[in-house]
Amino acid sequence: MSTSRVLAFAATALVFTTAPGRVHAQASDALPLKQVEEQLQNADSHVRFVETQFTQRPEPTDDGSHLRRFSDGEIQYLLGDWASASVLFYDLVSEPAFKRHPRYADALFYLSDALYQQQNFIGARLYLRQQLSLPPTERYKDGLSRYLSVASRLNQFEDIDSYIEQARQLSGGQLPPELAYVYAKWLFKRTDLPPAERIRSARAAFEPLTQATSELIPRQSAYHLGVLSVQAGEFADAIERFRAVTALPASSREERRIRELANLSMGRLLYESGRLDEALDRYQEIPRDSDYFVDTLYEIAWTQVKRGRFEPAKDAVDLLLQMAPESTRVPDAQLLQAHLLLKMRRYDEATESYHQVITAYRPVKDQLDELLTRTSDPVVYFDNLLSESSRTLELGTLLPPVALRYATTQQEISDASRLVGDLAKGQQGVTEARALATRVLDTLAKQGWEAFPELHEGYNRVDAVESGLIRMEQVLVQLEAAMVLEHLTPEERQQLEALRREREPVAERFALLPTTLEEKETRRQRMQARIDTLDREAFRLIYELQSQNAVTASVLKWLADSRDPKKPPSEAEIDVLGKIQTETDLQEELKAELARTRAQLSDERTRVASFVAGEETIRQQFYGVLQREHLLLASISSRLPEDVARQMARVQEVRERADGLRARVAASKGVLLAQRERRVRIIQDKVRAEEALLTRYDAETATASADARNLVGRIAFDSFRRVRQHFYELVLKGDLGLVDVAFTRKQDKTEQIQALSVQKDEAVRALDKSLQDSLQDTGE
Repeated sequence: MSTSRVLAFAATALVFTTAPGRVHAQASDALPLKQVEEQLQNADSHVRFVETQFTQRPEPTDDGSHLRRFSDGEIQYLLGDWASASVLFYDLVSEPAFKRHPRYADALFYLSDALYQQQNFIGARLYLRQQLSLPPTERYKDGLSRYLSVASRLNQFEDIDSYIEQARQLSGGQLPPELAYVYAKWLFKRTDLPPAERIRSARAAFEPLTQATSELIPRQSAYHLGVLSVQAGEFADAIERFRAVTALPASSREERRIRELANLSMGRLLYESGRLDEALDRYQEIPRDSDYFVDTLYEIAWTQVKRGRFEPAKDAVDLLLQMAPESTRVPDAQLLQAHLLLKMRRYDEATESYHQVITAYRPVKDQLDELLTRTSDPVVYFDNLLSESSRTLELGTLLPPVALRYATTQQEISDASRLVGDLAKGQQGVTEARALATRVLDTLAKQGWEAFPELHEGYNRVDAVESGLIRMEQVLVQLEAAMVLEHLTPEERQQLEALRREREPVAERFALLPTTLEEKETRRQRMQARIDTLDREAFRLIYELQSQNAVTASVLKWLADSRDPKKPPSEAEIDVLGKIQTETDLQEELKAELARTRAQLSDERTRVASFVAGEETIRQQFYGVLQREHLLLASISSRLPEDVARQMARVQEVRERADGLRARVAASKGVLLAQRERRVRIIQDKVRAEEALLTRYDAETATASADARNLVGRIAFDSFRRVRQHFYELVLKGDLGLVDVAFTRKQDKTEQIQALSVQKDEAVRALDKSLQDSLQDTGE
């Protein structure tokens, strides 16, 4: 039987009895008292559970909390959720106490790598340098490998050699092949060294790796050595190195890719060396499913052109246009196709091909001309574009679709767009972080226990026990009243009756309070369900307003499309537009009001638990009235008969047990409240510290944004100008191609006329000679 059912039974079963019924009352008093004792045992078990699981259990130490958060971050990292992992690890590494933790270096690596995966190379470099400055751990080599990759991307090369030397010492004087390969690639990409020194250093790093036991590293190193030979101008050595790579068996996808690159590189070198048949053999080794097949077809076509074989060259170009119509090779391939048709004397087809190039790309060139001649100051122009597009450079809104492919493939415009985007994201992140910090502080202030579910559970348990104990006190007071009622004086009865009347309204309010965990949860859910119903209704109204906005926009568009732009609007049209504007303004006001309502409902939802837990006042008022009744009844204990005094003593024993439980409940509540306040202070301190950092970040981001926009404007303008130059040359070549077709056709006609003239002269001479011969014969 539950506590609420027992107490309800006791409260309804007990009545004030008169003297003739005293024996019956005394006989029936034992049953509710026994039930109260049983409920005290049940309450004791609940309090003991709270004490063992919440209040007397030591709070997690900093080390335990750090390990738990480290584990959460590691899970997110392994799942590939880089954003969540970076947030969790940033929270860890920013704590001064965690810097002494054994996993601090691992946390720095995870944080830096999560940032690297999000292409936040500057942030990754910052934390990698912190990791590498610590005493070496198992993560040192991984961190150094990642640091080399970041350094090559940012072109920042300081302190690398000291890190490499430390890694060598950890490995007994020899770098592991994987790290040695990353180091060699870093040397290969360095831009701060003279070319000869860079080539020499990279060769010295790659040469030993060709003998490594790894399956892939020797092949990759051999290919890079071939590229270094090309950069050094040693083409014969490069050809032989690439040939050695192509001779290796390839089973994995990466091995096949390296072999394709080697074949393509060797084909280009053989082409430049004039060994055209060998070059074609190399190109033929690249399969159709290769990422480099389109480039291969284009180079095959030019190789055939150089051999003077125009028909196979055209076949290669036709295949390229068919397989990759969206490739950036297409315009040049179309020009080559027209050129080949011209060489093959197919003038009509050549003319058509040149016209297709001109028709396709002249409008793009004209649009780019118009784009770049809007202003003479590129900084002002692109600064305005950035401002209009919320500081994000949307290339798709500036360039024609055809030109967009060429702009986005240029490293400068890509980097410029990424820079602007990163700055915009940085400022947006600061804004969102500020809003989040404010929301966290508001939640802590409003939500109370809901912010700490585990503490809330313990508090709810002892809170329910306290309500049950007060209900038991009500039963005990009613038992005492039934026992001593006939021994009260008229004045004491009047006092008791007055206290009872005072208790009744409070008892009615107290009866509505939840006294078990189940009742508390049911009431919370009921209150939240009401809030959710209102929230859904507000959302529905907002949706209807948005639908009305769409209808209004359609009406405005119809009016704009149907009105003659050459005529001024009529009075009727002005009146309709005014009414529409009024309705639109009203709709916006309603939407704003509904949005505020939904925000208020959200706040109320978080305050539900606090409201339920804030019913302490009603409980204490009810308990105070019961205590005054008890003191009045206990005041006559000295004049009670012995049997009644024994019953009263028994009730008092039960009360003292209940008071002991009440003291333990109060102690548990105090501990839980203290724990909650301590956690609130910790979170508040962290949030305020982050807010101070956000202020600094905001200033730095604003400064960087102001500095970068001038640079980005020039980079974007120069890149657009190069794109325009590319299309200008395409159209120019098309126009020149038409001239070549006309000139070549005229040349052919001239040659034909000259040939016919020669034939005519020869025929005339032959005829004249024949005539002379005939005249001579006649004269004879």
